[in-house]
Formats: sequence, C-alpha cells, structure tokens
Amino acid sequence: MESNEDLATTSPPKTRAALRRGSATAASLVVVVGLLMQGGSALAVMVIDSVGVAQALWLRTALAAIVLAAVRPRMLGLPARGNRLLLLALTASLLAMNFSFYEAISRAPVGIVVAVEFLGPLAVAIAGSRRLVDFMWVVLAGAGVFLLARTSGSVTAWGLVFAFVAASCWASFILLAKRAVSRMEPFRVTMLMLGGAAVVLTPVMLATGVKFAGHGKAILLGFAVAMLSSAIPYFLELVAIQRVRAATYGVLLSIEPAIAAFWGFIILSQALSLREMLAIAAIVVAAAGASWVHAQGAPLPARTSRNEGNLMG
Repeated sequence: MESNEDLATTSPPKTRAALRRGSATAASLVVVVGLLMQGGSALAVMVIDSVGVAQALWLRTALAAIVLAAVRPRMLGLPARGNRLLLLALTASLLAMNFSFYEAISRAPVGIVVAVEFLGPLAVAIAGSRRLVDFMWVVLAGAGVFLLARTSGSVTAWGLVFAFVAASCWASFILLAKRAVSRMEPFRVTMLMLGGAAVVLTPVMLATGVKFAGHGKAILLGFAVAMLSSAIPYFLELVAIQRVRAATYGVLLSIEPAIAAFWGFIILSQALSLREMLAIAAIVVAAAGASWVHAQGAPLPARTSRNEGNLMG
C-alpha cells in the first residue's frame, strides 16, 4: 500500500497539498506515540520503586490486555495450530524484553536505557550488510555505548547489562513479530500476546508476594503506564502507520531516546551529564541513519506490539 507521501508525488496540486497535510499529521502522531510511550516508561520507574519489577510489569501487561480485549472481544480465542508456537515464542520474547527493560530503568536513567535498547533494531536493520555506510552507523553507535560505559554515578554496570539484554530481546522480537503479523491480524497478535504474558506473570507476581495493598497510587500509575505505553499508542500508531513512509517513520521512531531523557528529567529529575547526552545523541543518529538508508522504498514495518516497550520496551 502506498503512503500519503508516495501518492503526493503523482496527484493533482490540491490533492498533493491535502496528502502532504495528512502525512504531516501522521508524522506528528508518531512523535506523540513516542511522547506517550516514554512518558509511560518514566512513570513505570515510580511504580517499580513502590511495588517492584514483577508487580509493575504485571500491572502494565494485564491492564493493557484487559483494555484491548474489551475493545475487540471477538478476537479472543486460541490461534490456529500452526501459529501457536510462533505466538508462544513472541510472548516469551516480549516478557524477556520488558522484564530486562524494567530491571534496567530501575538501575539507570530511562533515557540511557532506551538509547542502549535501540541497538536491537539497529542490529536488525543492518544485519548482513557489507556497505561502508552501515559500518559507519555501527561505529557511531559503538562510540555512544563506549561513552556510556565510561560514565559513573547515574549508570550502574547491571543497568547497562539489562539494557543490552533488552536490546537483544527487542531484536528477536522484531523478527518474530514480522512473521506473526504476516499470518495474523496485528491487533489480535497484540491482544493474545499480552494476555499470554499476563497469564505467565501472574504466578510470578504471586510468588514474589502481592504488594498492592496500601499502594493505591502505584495501581493508578500502573493503569496510566498501561494506557500510555500500550493501548493509546497502539491505536494512534494504527492511524499513522499507513500514512507515512518507512524512512520517515524510522527516523521519527529513533528520537525516542531523547524523548525518554526529557521525561526522565521532568518526571524523575534524572539529570544527565554532557558525556551521557553525547552518547545518547550518537546512538540516536546511528539508529535514525540506519533506518533512513534501509527503509527507503521498503514497506513500513509495524511496531505495534513493541508498544507493549516497547508489535512493543
């Protein structure tokens, strides 16, 4: 399917103007998605501080699954036999990605964690390439990671380790999600994946001890995280995803580490050093550059559950 930006080059002047306005609106929606998602990530740190990683992750996953199921209840039910193993692997990848991400943001500033996590999509974008320009993106991203590894105080070693694990899980998630949405409707994949993740997390949450009593604020924040990082961005992305080029989408998506750093400062008072800001900038430019180069002329990749962190971090 052609995006508005593609149609704008072959339509009459008035139509082209309308299509350009539509594309600009869609691009704005992608930025709004980033603002909502990373705002939810910053709020998640507060939930983690109150009830722990397992409880916070269960709140986000279960509440988001309930909301999506309420919107489209007819999509509930087991998928076809040939898709069940794939959906199970996707669910496991989602759990590992989000658990690692939450462990990371409990140990390091959210902007830094999101920046490191973007190494996953970067690796997928340039995998197998032998072009010099892609080597340049790798070097630039590596320089950013090197700067982060040399920082002290705000970033712990385990925070970086969990961020790298989240990045590798996101890379595997992208590959699995691409197969899943080619076989099933994206909304249903998201709903079933979240529902399955909530089921798996429930005994973990019970085993670690339910900590919601006396934490009404954490529950409300958990609901806000589920809406900001899952349900609302998913809906907005469905509106925007068919109206903007893959290259534009990838570049706009790549600004999320900067957005996360902004919300980390506003909501959590997480000030970053100049070295850390330069490191984030290097990774953002590398991710945006790789997305632009590899997405030119390519179909737009749905990121829908990544909104669950991250077809979701």
